[in-house]
Amino acid sequence: MRRERVSDDIYVFTSELYAQVTASAVVTREGIVVVDTLPFPEETREMIEFLEGLETGPIRYVVNTHWHGDHTYGNFLFDDSVELVCHRRCQQAMLEYGEQALEESRETSPLLEEVELRIPEVVFDDGQMVLHVGGKSVEMTLTPGHTADSIVAYVREDKVLIAADTVMPVPYFVWGDRREFRQSLEFLKNYPLESIVQGHGEVLLRGEIPKAIESSIRYLDILEAKVQEIVAQGKGPNELQKLTIDKCGKSRIPLNGLVQDLHQANVYQVYKELTSKVAV
Repeated sequence: MRRERVSDDIYVFTSELYAQVTASAVVTREGIVVVDTLPFPEETREMIEFLEGLETGPIRYVVNTHWHGDHTYGNFLFDDSVELVCHRRCQQAMLEYGEQALEESRETSPLLEEVELRIPEVVFDDGQMVLHVGGKSVEMTLTPGHTADSIVAYVREDKVLIAADTVMPVPYFVWGDRREFRQSLEFLKNYPLESIVQGHGEVLLRGEIPKAIESSIRYLDILEAKVQEIVAQGKGPNELQKLTIDKCGKSRIPLNGLVQDLHQANVYQVYKELTSKVAV
């Protein structure tokens, strides 16, 4: 696990075991707000050990930004006194899909054998929820697209957006909706920002943010247009292989090349949607 400090009071923890997924902590003398966990217990334990070793207040909250296991599987490692928080959609998704997803994940990774699904009990509905701890305001807002339940957490005093998978090196919407994703990315422009913590990959600094957001919006537009062209020409799925990530304006380098796999999944998702409409 890699640890970095993005402001005096905010730490980011990046997994070295899975897809550079991130978790964050807003640290105050009155308590700590953790945003997301790391997927494998050994890394989440390392994060908790570090936070408990600080001369600050205890961990008071864990916020889950969406239901996917790489952001929630560490929930069970926190003390029962810690309140788990999420959007109601996230709670519902974990109740509906969580156990099956965990069983499937265990089949491919023995490192998840001890994981127990722990579902947040404190939820909020559409709109916002703000946690006030030690002079910090952590503002949580629904930003669907990656998933229907995705949220971001904005630390007002530091102007840091913990964006989770709403901001990634490439937008990934197979579990969500690309049009909602585009709207959510547009919405992020309203925040005054010093940095963005991506759900996977490097922290974005102030000068990088506008370009990164526009790049993701443009990617979604180009991807849809190019797949529409393939469908209009009556070409089959084999043509989709040629639509590489760089042809849609994104680099194939981030996340050790994993972005290419995410992109291809996006391509097939758009093709499936457009061809089903044509069939109807």
